[in-house]
Amino acid sequence: MSDMRWLVARRELVERARSRAFQVGSVIQLLAIVIVLVIAALTGGGNDTKDVGLVGAASEPYAQALQQAGPALDAEIDTRALPNRAAAVKAVEDGDLDAAVIDGREILVEDDPDDTLAAAVQATRRQLALRDALDRAGVPAAQLNAALAPAPLRVAVLEPENEDRGTRQGIAFVAVLLLYLAIFTYGLWVAGGIVEEKSSRVIEVVLSAIRPRELLAGKIIGLGVLGIGQFVLTIAVGLIGASLLSAVDLPNVTIGWAALIGLWFVLGFAFYACLYAVAGALVSRQEDLQSSTGALNMVVIGSYILAFVGIQDPDGTLLTVISFLPPSAPMAMPARWLVTEVPAWQLIVSLLLTLGATVATLRLATTVYARAALRMGPKLSLRSVLATRD
Repeated sequence: MSDMRWLVARRELVERARSRAFQVGSVIQLLAIVIVLVIAALTGGGNDTKDVGLVGAASEPYAQALQQAGPALDAEIDTRALPNRAAAVKAVEDGDLDAAVIDGREILVEDDPDDTLAAAVQATRRQLALRDALDRAGVPAAQLNAALAPAPLRVAVLEPENEDRGTRQGIAFVAVLLLYLAIFTYGLWVAGGIVEEKSSRVIEVVLSAIRPRELLAGKIIGLGVLGIGQFVLTIAVGLIGASLLSAVDLPNVTIGWAALIGLWFVLGFAFYACLYAVAGALVSRQEDLQSSTGALNMVVIGSYILAFVGIQDPDGTLLTVISFLPPSAPMAMPARWLVTEVPAWQLIVSLLLTLGATVATLRLATTVYARAALRMGPKLSLRSVLATRD
């Protein structure tokens, strides 16, 4: 990198990093990730545990049956014997127990009965009543046990799904959101910075000392380095927080995922930064920037929505197709790769297509910026700028 490009890049990086908007936004983003992880740690993880008190002669068989029935109902049921109904009432009222079963005929709860617990008690009561009826009918013990505890049903899965697919999809949703926010935010910063310099006439002074191509390259590189730093920090906080809080069972290939997402951020930012530079170079007033970037904003938002929807069916046609299109590939391909198996050749083709498109947009941006940087007044059309000779 030439000295002039480095000076511009360092200036862009330092000015943006010192801005209050960047600092506040970064803190809010990191706090949001921590809050989400804390909520996930507090609300997730494992089956519910229910504490049940048992009163009466049927306590022992109820204890065994409830503990066996719990996993089938996605709940872990702990039982303990109580001497009488009064003790059970006090334990439930004090919150020491979720419920108490009295003589196998009554269930005590503080307010509305928990559906899972009620179902477990009812199932246990039916099983014990059936056992008693069969026992009185003289059914041999071996046949009785075989009838009440049949062999587990064998399940043959024709298309087995990854055990951690749910976790992968969750990570993919977050990754797509972060990529979208980063590309959208830093792209607008590129366009806004160009318009700000044009409207204040600062660009006339700057271009007397540096070529337009070097100035544009420095801007994109500076903001890109800042964006990568913020992006890496965000991912690091998320991964470390998830590990410390045990909020999410992270797969073993998380480091590879983070590296791939970082690569796609670089490509996505470079691709869109060049296009936003074109949009910014076509206007010289801040009030015209929205109309200049409107269509491009819709492309970014549309790509995000398509990728977000496609994650729900990672093997579907939608996500497969948009993972090859340069405008949507920076969000769609890493999401697809996170959730499902992607052939290596498809990943390479997608990378090459996006890289080629980025080179093309870079050439377009340098041409438009060089020809329109010093042109003030109403919004320029892209066609008129391209028709102008240097």
